[in-house]
Amino acid sequence: MLNISPFTYGMGVVQVYDAGSLFSADVLDVEESQLVANLLAAIREIASISLAVGYPTLASVPHSVINGYKNLLAVSVASDYTFPGSEQIKEFIANPEAFAVAAPAAAETSSAPAAEAAAEESEEEDDDMGFGLFD
Repeated sequence: MLNISPFTYGMGVVQVYDAGSLFSADVLDVEESQLVANLLAAIREIASISLAVGYPTLASVPHSVINGYKNLLAVSVASDYTFPGSEQIKEFIANPEAFAVAAPAAAETSSAPAAEAAAEESEEEDDDMGFGLFD
């Protein structure tokens, strides 16, 4: 009929010009993992800045809540005020031996001489490292 056939047309990037500098086209090849890493770094920066100035953002609110809870626990430990969340920490401070894991006595007796020998060897190695106080 009209004897018209479709065609394609395109352009390829050879070089990139920016602020007086020429870069190759490889500069534009950015992978998704690099974009995600840059985005996460930006979110961390925003969270740290907003935490530092005390401005609540979506990224800083969880950290602010956790820091507030830590401060509340510190006040509870320093005073006589208790609440259900601070009872376990007060028990741990009052009696830390109750929370220690009991090790079998037989394992201690057999490994004690070997541990002492290893400790003595490491002390000997650390004594002569060639560093003095005023070197």
